[in-house]
Amino acid sequence: MQRIEDIIKKNKEAFSENEPRDGHLERFTEKLAADHRHREGWLERYAIPIRIAAAVVLFVAVASLIFTDRFPGIKGLFTQRLVSSELPMELVEVMQYYNILTDKKVSQIDELAVSTDEASRVKEKAMTELKALEESTTDLENEYAQNPNNERIINALLLNQREKAKILDKILNTLSQTN
Repeated sequence: MQRIEDIIKKNKEAFSENEPRDGHLERFTEKLAADHRHREGWLERYAIPIRIAAAVVLFVAVASLIFTDRFPGIKGLFTQRLVSSELPMELVEVMQYYNILTDKKVSQIDELAVSTDEASRVKEKAMTELKALEESTTDLENEYAQNPNNERIINALLLNQREKAKILDKILNTLSQTN
């Protein structure tokens, strides 16, 4: 290695004496690009369309899972964000309180419903009733979006949340009596 460096240093004038002809950089760049295109495979050629297609497929898959109730927690998160953007802050806080309360009670029902078939049936019936209340709440939220500041709709939303809590309390009492 040292020998090559010595040769270059001794003959420095010979190496830097002649400048390349005009257009050298353009010709060199064209040759590099042509060589790169020649070596480029189909994956590199179609990388951007493949990425776009993958993103579209992923978006459609997630959207279909969310809206077919495969992941109700994610759907609830989107619904909660929608609610918080349209409803008064006080109402959003009350609804969040009841949602947390509902989640706690559902987990208690899960603990109690594991033991017997009757408990499982009670839990299934409760979930059907809760789903109906959730649909009603969604309808009320949509109606509120069309008629903001309507006190009757706000009261109906609060009543729905209270009904969820009552239904869950009743189920918890029934389950604790059967166990």
